[in-house]
Amino acid sequence: MIIFNILWFTILSFGTVPIQAQSKQKPLSTSNNNQMEDVNPSTSGGWKPVLDPTDNRTIIGHHWRSHDYVPGEDAFALQTLDMWIPISPSALSYGKPTPNTLLGDGAKAPWLVYIHGGAWRDPAIDSSSFNASATKILSYLSQQPLEQRKKTLAGIASINYRLSPYPNHPTHPSNDPYDPNRTAKHPDHIADVLTALGFLRSYFGMKEYVLAGHSCGATLALQACMSPERWGLAGSAEWSAGWYNVAKPKAVVGFNGLYDLAGFIAAPPKGYERWREAYREFVVGAFGKKEEDWKKVCPGSIAEGWVGEWNLTQQGEEGKKRKVVLVQSLEDSLVPVEQTEGMAEYLERENQKVAEEGKKVDVVVLREEKGGDHDEVWKKGERLGEILLGVLNGEI
Repeated sequence: MIIFNILWFTILSFGTVPIQAQSKQKPLSTSNNNQMEDVNPSTSGGWKPVLDPTDNRTIIGHHWRSHDYVPGEDAFALQTLDMWIPISPSALSYGKPTPNTLLGDGAKAPWLVYIHGGAWRDPAIDSSSFNASATKILSYLSQQPLEQRKKTLAGIASINYRLSPYPNHPTHPSNDPYDPNRTAKHPDHIADVLTALGFLRSYFGMKEYVLAGHSCGATLALQACMSPERWGLAGSAEWSAGWYNVAKPKAVVGFNGLYDLAGFIAAPPKGYERWREAYREFVVGAFGKKEEDWKKVCPGSIAEGWVGEWNLTQQGEEGKKRKVVLVQSLEDSLVPVEQTEGMAEYLERENQKVAEEGKKVDVVVLREEKGGDHDEVWKKGERLGEILLGVLNGEI
C-alpha cells in the first residue's frame, strides 16, 4: 500500500564546502581486523566533539571528517566518508567513542548511512552536506534516555564516491583526464558505495542499517539493494576481498530522487522540458551514450524486476519486510514529482508479482507541499533529519 502524506515544516540553513579533489590512489587491502579506532592513521581529523547548536557547551556526539574507507597507504581522494556517533557515558569520560561504543552495545542498533547527490559529478556537494541533518539527529538522541539511544542508532555515515566528468563546472571543472576522482563511469559510483558499506561492516561492526540518499544518491541507495553482479563487479579483486558482499539495508529513504533517467529524457513532464539536455549531458557522462544502458541502471526502469534480489540476511532480520520511503518536494524545480510517483508505481507492480506477503516491499510516499527547491532539504537539514528519525523510530 502506498501512503501519501502532506507535510509542512520550518527549517534552518546550512551550506557545503567544495571538494579539492586530488589524484591519489591506494591498493585494495583484504584485511579484516575489526578495529574501530585509528583504522588508518593517515586519515585526517580523528574524532571531534559535536556541540549542541543551542548552547555550544553540551557535547551531543562525535564526528570524524573524511575517513578513508579503502584501507592502505593511499586511497582515491573521494573514497572517504564522514561519521557521527551519538554521545555515550564512555565517550564523555574517554573523550572519544570507545570500541565498546560500536562493537559492544552499538552493534545492537542500526546505522544510518547517507549518499549525497549532485548528478554523479558535482564536486561542490560532498559527504559534509549531511552535517546539518546529523546534528539534528544527534541533538534529538542526546535528549533521550540512554537505553533508548542504544536501541535507536549506533552511528551515522555519509559517503563520498568518485565523480564523473564535469568540465564546465563554474568553479571546480574536471580538467585532468587522468584524475580518477573526476573521471568515474558506472559502475564506479555504486562500487564505491558498496565498498564503503563493507568498510563500515568490517571495521565498525555495522549490521542492520537504513540507507538514505538525495537525488542521484537515492538512485545509488536503491542500486545497493540489487545484486552486485548486475554491475559486472563479480570476479574483481574487490569482489574476491568480499567488499561488495554486504548485507542489504532494512529500509531505503530517497529524497527528490532520480529513478528513470531514460524516461525523463525521452519525455520530460510539463514545465521541465528545459532540463532535457542538461539531464542528457550528465547521464552520458555517468553511464555512456546508449539509452538501453540508462534503462538498465535506473531502479524505476529496469525491465527485469530487481526487488527479489533485496533480501535481508542479518541474524534476526531474515524474512522481514523491507521498506522504501520516497520523499518528494512539490516545489522542486529540477526533479519532477513524476520521478517519485513512477518509482512507487514500479514497486507496487513488483509487489503484485510476489505471492508471499513477507517478501513484498512496503512503499511510503511523502509529498512535501512546502518542501522547497531541489537542494533545500539537505541545505537546511532539519526536515531531512526529522524524516530519518521517523524511519528509525518506526513512525514512518
